[in-house]
Amino acid sequence: MREEAIKAYKIPIEAPRDLIEAYFEVKRRALREVLDHVTYSQTGKAHLRFKAGDRRRLRNKLLNDWRYSKHYIDSAINSVIGLVKGWIKLFNRGKARTEPRITRRTVYIKNTLFSYRDGVLKISVEPNRRYLEINLREYDWIPKDFDRIGGLILTERELIVTLKREVKPRRPRDWASFDVNLTNITALINGKIVRYSLKQLYHIHRVYENKRRRIQKLSKHKPKTAKRLMEKYSGRERNRAKDFMHKLTTKIAGELSEVESGAILENLKNIKCRVLRRTKDLNRKLSKWNARTFQSMLEYKLKWLRLPVKYVNPKYSSKTCPLCSGRMATYEGRLMKCKKCGFTADRDIIAVLNLQMWGSGVTPKALIAHLRAMMGKQLVDQNSHSSIKVYQP
Repeated sequence: MREEAIKAYKIPIEAPRDLIEAYFEVKRRALREVLDHVTYSQTGKAHLRFKAGDRRRLRNKLLNDWRYSKHYIDSAINSVIGLVKGWIKLFNRGKARTEPRITRRTVYIKNTLFSYRDGVLKISVEPNRRYLEINLREYDWIPKDFDRIGGLILTERELIVTLKREVKPRRPRDWASFDVNLTNITALINGKIVRYSLKQLYHIHRVYENKRRRIQKLSKHKPKTAKRLMEKYSGRERNRAKDFMHKLTTKIAGELSEVESGAILENLKNIKCRVLRRTKDLNRKLSKWNARTFQSMLEYKLKWLRLPVKYVNPKYSSKTCPLCSGRMATYEGRLMKCKKCGFTADRDIIAVLNLQMWGSGVTPKALIAHLRAMMGKQLVDQNSHSSIKVYQP
């Protein structure tokens, strides 16, 4: 069964400012028109009543005095309708108070607005008059083994190119399991326990959290300056965290590709909604947990390499004994001890052992035998186990 793998890359360019400003204004006009078609029921629920005829009239209205390619109007309307529908879902759940606004100066370029030949991407700005040409062969970081190019996103300083490739997942020789924690990722790869440090990522979040606290104190006296600084440092935090995660997941994907191993991950869908109900300090720490970001990045990179990914229910993965399936209790620090057979190990190691068994259906016998042999000599923790390798980008 074939699937489609997707990757996106940024290319620095000098974008046509007039197109970006015109597109930004037409999206604002379209948003006002679409919001006029939002109705509210007696229970206060919002609904969008925007039919095909309404769309056609809006398109004709926006095309007046529009000198750029007509398909930009279509993409602007599609973008606005998607924005309003997303806002309605949040509003009906009680998670949105104010109406949506257009704040970003970005242009979505449909595949009808560009062509790709001999490595050159040609984007229509004004029909039969003006084009934006980019030679993708000049950028070494862009792969050459893609099948087609999806939609493009144009900003004032860069072009985001979406590459698509049809892949047929291969049968892996082995499976690797991953347990994502706040300051590390513990993995079982090719029969060995590997630990990847996330302390640098946690430090990034802590640094910018302290910056935001100082900016919030400034907001009472200088709100405009505080808003500008908040956007500046929040953007830096996102970029640094994303850069860290990209480097880490690229490293892991390369390691799994070498041993032809698939990945077994925890099913953490809506996990923060379930755990962010505790103390204020713990909630603040958990908000810095980048587990879902790690999983999504690793998944699409492995998919591009034709390696499969499985998700399993992580419930009791660190409290179930991998030897006898007995219940494990806290022994000392992060160590867990089985009440039935006495097996003792670090809770992260227990988790990856169980995740691999549950996901692959195969017991990692050699590693478990090694751990069992060590039980009489020393406790298995993050410092005593000789096969743990620590990676830090």
